Amino acid sequence: MLLSTWLIGFFFFIKGYLAVEIDVQPKEILALPHQNVSFMCRVADHLQYCRMEVPGLNVLNLNPNQTPYRGAVYYGSGLHLGQCGLSLESVNEENNGEIKCTLGLLTESQESSATMRLIVAREPRPPQLEIQNSDRYWAYKVGDVIHATCIVRDGRPAANISWYLDDELIPNGFLSPPTIIHGNRGDLQTVFQNLTKEVRPSDNGKALKCVAHHPALTSNNVVYRQLNVTYAPIPQLNPIDKFGYSLGKEGIISLVIEANPRPHLEWTIRDQTIKAGGHDSTGRIMAEEIRDLGRGLYEAVLIIADIQKHDTETQYILKVYNDMGSQDYVILISTSPEPEDLEMGVLSIIGIVVAVLLLLVIVFLVIFARVTGRWCFSGGERVIDYSSGAGCETNDAGNEGLGGGDGVDNPHHQTSQEYINGNNIVIKDAEKKIDTAV
Repeated sequence: MLLSTWLIGFFFFIKGYLAVEIDVQPKEILALPHQNVSFMCRVADHLQYCRMEVPGLNVLNLNPNQTPYRGAVYYGSGLHLGQCGLSLESVNEENNGEIKCTLGLLTESQESSATMRLIVAREPRPPQLEIQNSDRYWAYKVGDVIHATCIVRDGRPAANISWYLDDELIPNGFLSPPTIIHGNRGDLQTVFQNLTKEVRPSDNGKALKCVAHHPALTSNNVVYRQLNVTYAPIPQLNPIDKFGYSLGKEGIISLVIEANPRPHLEWTIRDQTIKAGGHDSTGRIMAEEIRDLGRGLYEAVLIIADIQKHDTETQYILKVYNDMGSQDYVILISTSPEPEDLEMGVLSIIGIVVAVLLLLVIVFLVIFARVTGRWCFSGGERVIDYSSGAGCETNDAGNEGLGGGDGVDNPHHQTSQEYINGNNIVIKDAEKKIDTAV
């Protein structure tokens, strides 16, 4: 008896010193300046009082009967339901930080408390893009490796960074994990990320972009550099066939080339070399100046005044060269129409597959009918009555006259009791030194 009394007393003694579990919703809120936010601390017992400590405000003793104080007001259905809530109207920088609720219960000798976090977003500085070992023209050769760093400073919380080439998102495989640095200015954060990427011809003329994403950043969130990639003329599969020319009429030979910087060109036709802007010895063939189509694309054009038969038997060799190298392109012309594209579309392929499956089903049914003796392949010989038009008929020797025709009876016919209805078959088929890229 004495032991039981001691245990009960010890239980209540310990209970008085143990904090009550508080349900906090939400534990963290990210808000823009001047937004309204609400926090709730809840217990399953009657509250004696509700106290909130908010950065930038005095300690608040909250209850449903109190008037708002500097935008802070009680939030909830009442202390008697165990609800200690706070609603803040138009939060500002001063309110950023940890919010603490302290609850007093009639049944507890100790206060119970819990913490929440209010993050008031602060706009970071515009992003910065640093590219190592690059000249002021941002020029690279094919095969060079770009080492770039994007930095977004002093945001709350840290900004997110994404990289683009024009509007094409650069995959994470070219990027280092973002690094966040906590600065000396309060809880502001700086984030940086490195990019390492080998340069390709298709990158020429594209803008390498660093884009900062942050709830408080509404403008100046993009920084970019336009890449200048130099490379020799890119080869194409020789010979290059051109179709649809007509004898006696003007013919235009056109070829689009990729190169950077701007290339020079010359045509070789039957041992004659024609520079851009020049003619052959007959004056019948003219080479136009190269046309700049932009972003490393150029068009070479050769005009033949009137196509003759020997023109269709000639190789037209176009030599294109720049400071990075040269490339020859062999062109053949023909009066034949351009061959039709042999590539089939998706619908054509589906149609062929369905047709093949249908054919297989039909073959299966025919084999099944022959093996089981059904339909036109039932046991006994088949006699066709050409006068009655019956295409498939078996006569029962025990029921003459039921066939409805004048065909010759088959004395060897086997009686069958099966009725097959073919139409019913169903087929189922960090603020420290930032470690930039090196």
